[in-house]
Amino acid sequence: MTSISYDRVPAAVCLDMDGTLVDTERLWDIAVYELAEYLGRPLDEATRERTLGNSLPGFFAILGEYTGRTIEGAEFDRLALRLNSRVTDLMRSDMRWRPGAEELLEDLASVSAPVALVTNTTADVAAVPLEFIDRSRFDVVVTGCMVADPKPAPDPYLLACARLGVEATTAVAVEDSVTGATAAVAAGCRVLYVPSTDGQPDVVGAHTHPSLTGVSASGLVALTSGAPVGMAVGQSGP
Repeated sequence: MTSISYDRVPAAVCLDMDGTLVDTERLWDIAVYELAEYLGRPLDEATRERTLGNSLPGFFAILGEYTGRTIEGAEFDRLALRLNSRVTDLMRSDMRWRPGAEELLEDLASVSAPVALVTNTTADVAAVPLEFIDRSRFDVVVTGCMVADPKPAPDPYLLACARLGVEATTAVAVEDSVTGATAAVAAGCRVLYVPSTDGQPDVVGAHTHPSLTGVSASGLVALTSGAPVGMAVGQSGP
Protein backbone atom coordinates (compact mmCIF):
# COMPACT_ATOMS: atom_id res chain seq x y z
CA MET A 1 0.00 0.00 0.00
CA THR A 2 1.26 3.49 -0.81
CA SER A 3 2.38 5.45 2.22
CA ILE A 4 0.38 8.54 3.16
CA SER A 5 2.82 11.38 3.59
CA TYR A 6 2.87 15.13 3.98
CA ASP A 7 5.53 17.80 4.47
CA ARG A 8 5.03 18.23 8.23
CA VAL A 9 5.14 16.10 11.34
CA PRO A 10 2.99 16.57 14.45
CA ALA A 11 4.30 18.53 17.43
CA ALA A 12 3.43 15.42 19.44
CA VAL A 13 1.55 12.16 18.99
CA CYS A 14 -0.67 10.51 21.61
CA LEU A 15 -1.46 6.86 20.95
CA ASP A 16 -4.08 4.64 22.51
CA MET A 17 -2.93 1.08 23.20
CA ASP A 18 -5.60 -1.67 23.12
CA GLY A 19 -7.04 -1.99 19.64
CA THR A 20 -4.83 0.80 18.29
CA LEU A 21 -1.26 -0.45 18.70
CA VAL A 22 -1.89 -4.04 19.77
CA ASP A 23 -4.63 -6.43 18.76
CA THR A 24 -5.89 -7.04 22.28
CA GLU A 25 -9.57 -6.17 21.97
CA ARG A 26 -10.21 -9.77 20.84
CA LEU A 27 -8.56 -10.89 24.10
CA TRP A 28 -10.65 -8.47 26.14
CA ASP A 29 -13.66 -9.91 24.26
CA ILE A 30 -12.92 -13.37 25.64
CA ALA A 31 -12.49 -12.12 29.21
CA VAL A 32 -15.51 -9.80 29.08
CA TYR A 33 -17.87 -12.38 27.57
CA GLU A 34 -16.73 -14.96 30.13
CA LEU A 35 -17.34 -12.51 32.98
CA ALA A 36 -20.86 -11.71 31.76
CA GLU A 37 -21.59 -15.46 31.57
CA TYR A 38 -20.29 -15.81 35.13
CA LEU A 39 -22.68 -13.06 36.23
CA GLY A 40 -25.60 -14.89 34.66
CA ARG A 41 -26.39 -12.91 31.52
CA PRO A 42 -24.54 -13.55 28.25
CA LEU A 43 -23.33 -10.26 26.79
CA ASP A 44 -24.83 -8.99 23.54
CA GLU A 45 -22.74 -7.30 20.85
CA ALA A 46 -24.31 -3.86 21.31
CA THR A 47 -23.39 -3.79 25.00
CA ARG A 48 -19.88 -5.02 24.26
CA GLU A 49 -19.49 -2.15 21.78
CA ARG A 50 -20.51 0.29 24.54
CA THR A 51 -17.74 -1.01 26.78
CA LEU A 52 -14.91 -0.60 24.24
CA GLY A 53 -12.17 1.73 25.46
CA ASN A 54 -13.78 2.27 28.86
CA SER A 55 -12.09 2.45 32.24
CA LEU A 56 -12.83 -0.28 34.78
CA PRO A 57 -15.43 1.88 36.60
CA GLY A 58 -17.05 2.73 33.26
CA PHE A 59 -17.03 -0.90 32.17
CA PHE A 60 -18.54 -2.17 35.42
CA ALA A 61 -21.20 0.55 35.38
CA ILE A 62 -22.33 -0.70 31.96
CA LEU A 63 -22.04 -4.36 32.96
CA GLY A 64 -23.92 -3.75 36.21
CA GLU A 65 -26.74 -2.04 34.34
CA TYR A 66 -26.84 -4.91 31.84
CA THR A 67 -26.87 -7.70 34.43
CA GLY A 68 -29.02 -5.91 36.99
CA ARG A 69 -26.30 -6.01 39.64
CA THR A 70 -24.70 -3.32 41.76
CA ILE A 71 -20.98 -3.73 41.25
CA GLU A 72 -19.08 -1.69 43.81
CA GLY A 73 -16.87 -2.01 46.85
CA ALA A 74 -15.55 -5.51 47.51
CA GLU A 75 -17.60 -6.91 44.63
CA PHE A 76 -15.97 -4.44 42.23
CA ASP A 77 -12.51 -5.41 43.49
CA ARG A 78 -13.25 -9.14 43.19
CA LEU A 79 -14.63 -8.93 39.66
CA ALA A 80 -11.90 -6.51 38.53
CA LEU A 81 -9.25 -8.96 39.72
CA ARG A 82 -11.01 -11.81 37.92
CA LEU A 83 -11.25 -9.81 34.67
CA ASN A 84 -7.71 -8.43 34.78
CA SER A 85 -6.14 -11.76 35.68
CA ARG A 86 -7.90 -13.47 32.80
CA VAL A 87 -6.99 -10.88 30.18
CA THR A 88 -3.40 -10.69 31.42
CA ASP A 89 -3.03 -14.45 31.00
CA LEU A 90 -4.42 -14.20 27.47
CA MET A 91 -2.07 -11.33 26.61
CA ARG A 92 0.98 -13.27 27.76
CA SER A 93 0.18 -16.08 25.35
CA ASP A 94 -1.12 -14.24 22.27
CA MET A 95 0.06 -10.65 21.73
CA ARG A 96 -0.02 -9.18 18.22
CA TRP A 97 0.49 -5.80 16.55
CA ARG A 98 -2.39 -3.98 14.88
CA PRO A 99 -1.71 -3.49 11.15
CA GLY A 100 0.71 -0.61 10.54
CA ALA A 101 1.23 0.19 14.22
CA GLU A 102 4.83 -0.96 14.60
CA GLU A 103 5.84 0.78 11.38
CA LEU A 104 4.21 4.03 12.55
CA LEU A 105 6.11 3.88 15.84
CA GLU A 106 9.36 3.34 13.95
CA ASP A 107 8.64 6.31 11.72
CA LEU A 108 7.80 8.52 14.70
CA ALA A 109 11.17 7.59 16.22
CA SER A 110 12.97 8.39 12.96
CA VAL A 111 11.66 11.98 12.99
CA SER A 112 12.10 12.36 16.78
CA ALA A 113 8.42 13.17 17.34
CA PRO A 114 7.44 13.26 21.03
CA VAL A 115 5.15 10.28 21.71
CA ALA A 116 2.78 9.47 24.55
CA LEU A 117 0.86 6.28 25.25
CA VAL A 118 -2.60 7.14 26.58
CA THR A 119 -4.69 4.20 27.77
CA ASN A 120 -7.63 3.58 30.08
CA THR A 121 -6.07 0.24 31.02
CA THR A 122 -4.72 0.09 34.56
CA ALA A 123 -0.96 0.10 35.03
CA ASP A 124 -0.74 -3.53 36.16
CA VAL A 125 -2.50 -4.87 33.05
CA ALA A 126 -0.83 -2.36 30.72
CA ALA A 127 2.59 -3.65 31.80
CA VAL A 128 2.16 -6.79 29.68
CA PRO A 129 1.48 -5.13 26.30
CA LEU A 130 4.00 -2.41 27.14
CA GLU A 131 6.69 -5.05 27.43
CA PHE A 132 5.70 -6.34 23.98
CA ILE A 133 5.57 -2.85 22.43
CA ASP A 134 8.71 -1.63 24.29
CA ARG A 135 8.17 1.08 26.92
CA SER A 136 11.23 2.98 25.67
CA ARG A 137 9.32 4.00 22.53
CA PHE A 138 7.28 6.47 24.61
CA ASP A 139 8.32 9.72 26.24
CA VAL A 140 5.23 9.62 28.46
CA VAL A 141 2.84 6.85 29.54
CA VAL A 142 -0.59 7.70 30.98
CA THR A 143 -2.69 4.82 32.32
CA GLY A 144 -6.27 4.78 33.54
CA CYS A 145 -5.34 4.96 37.21
CA MET A 146 -3.40 8.23 36.80
CA VAL A 147 -6.39 10.58 36.36
CA ALA A 148 -9.54 11.31 38.32
CA ASP A 149 -11.72 10.96 35.22
CA PRO A 150 -10.52 8.59 32.49
CA LYS A 151 -11.74 8.47 28.87
CA PRO A 152 -14.27 9.60 27.60
CA ALA A 153 -13.23 12.59 29.73
CA PRO A 154 -10.33 14.58 28.22
CA ASP A 155 -8.16 14.24 31.33
CA PRO A 156 -5.80 11.48 30.08
CA TYR A 157 -4.96 13.43 26.92
CA LEU A 158 -4.60 16.71 28.76
CA LEU A 159 -2.22 15.06 31.22
CA ALA A 160 -0.18 13.44 28.44
CA CYS A 161 0.18 16.72 26.54
CA ALA A 162 1.10 18.60 29.71
CA ARG A 163 3.85 16.07 30.46
CA LEU A 164 5.09 16.28 26.87
CA GLY A 165 5.16 20.07 27.21
CA VAL A 166 2.83 20.75 24.26
CA GLU A 167 -0.61 22.26 23.79
CA ALA A 168 -3.24 19.61 23.08
CA THR A 169 -4.30 21.53 19.97
CA THR A 170 -0.86 20.86 18.42
CA ALA A 171 -0.97 17.11 19.04
CA VAL A 172 -2.43 14.29 16.98
CA ALA A 173 -4.19 11.49 18.87
CA VAL A 174 -4.80 8.04 17.41
CA GLU A 175 -7.73 6.03 18.76
CA ASP A 176 -9.79 2.95 17.93
CA SER A 177 -12.96 3.45 20.00
CA VAL A 178 -15.76 5.97 20.36
CA THR A 179 -14.80 6.37 24.03
CA GLY A 180 -11.18 7.20 23.23
CA ALA A 181 -11.84 9.39 20.21
CA THR A 182 -14.42 11.36 22.20
CA ALA A 183 -11.82 11.99 24.93
CA ALA A 184 -9.16 13.14 22.46
CA VAL A 185 -11.54 15.49 20.64
CA ALA A 186 -12.68 16.96 23.96
CA ALA A 187 -9.04 17.60 24.91
CA GLY A 188 -8.59 19.61 21.69
CA CYS A 189 -6.35 17.18 19.81
CA ARG A 190 -6.53 16.41 16.12
CA VAL A 191 -7.83 12.85 16.07
CA LEU A 192 -7.23 9.95 13.72
CA TYR A 193 -9.94 7.40 14.50
CA VAL A 194 -9.24 3.86 13.27
CA PRO A 195 -12.09 1.66 14.57
CA SER A 196 -10.86 -1.74 15.73
CA THR A 197 -14.28 -3.36 15.28
CA ASP A 198 -16.94 -3.09 12.60
CA GLY A 199 -20.05 -1.04 13.20
CA GLN A 200 -18.64 1.70 15.42
CA PRO A 201 -20.12 5.12 14.57
CA ASP A 202 -18.07 8.10 13.49
CA VAL A 203 -17.08 10.62 16.17
CA VAL A 204 -17.69 14.31 15.51
CA GLY A 205 -14.35 16.10 15.33
CA ALA A 206 -12.36 12.96 14.51
CA HIS A 207 -11.17 11.79 11.10
CA THR A 208 -12.13 8.16 10.50
CA HIS A 209 -9.60 6.04 8.61
CA PRO A 210 -9.67 2.28 7.92
CA SER A 211 -6.17 1.30 9.02
CA LEU A 212 -2.75 2.50 10.16
CA THR A 213 -1.16 0.54 7.32
CA GLY A 214 0.97 2.93 5.28
CA VAL A 215 0.42 5.86 7.66
CA SER A 216 3.63 7.74 8.43
CA ALA A 217 4.35 10.41 11.04
CA SER A 218 3.73 13.13 8.49
CA GLY A 219 0.70 11.23 7.24
CA LEU A 220 -0.96 11.82 10.61
CA VAL A 221 -0.95 15.53 9.81
CA ALA A 222 -2.28 14.97 6.29
CA LEU A 223 -5.10 12.75 7.48
CA THR A 224 -6.25 15.07 10.26
CA SER A 225 -5.60 18.49 8.71
CA GLY A 226 -9.19 18.85 7.57
CA ALA A 227 -10.81 17.48 10.70
CA PRO A 228 -12.49 19.92 13.09
CA VAL A 229 -10.47 20.37 16.24
CA GLY A 230 -12.46 20.38 19.47
CA MET A 231 -11.97 22.96 22.18
CA ALA A 232 -10.40 21.68 25.36
CA VAL A 233 -13.06 21.64 28.05
CA GLY A 234 -10.56 21.74 30.89
CA GLN A 235 -9.39 19.00 33.18
CA SER A 236 -12.21 17.67 35.30
CA GLY A 237 -12.04 16.23 38.77
CA PRO A 238 -10.53 17.69 41.94
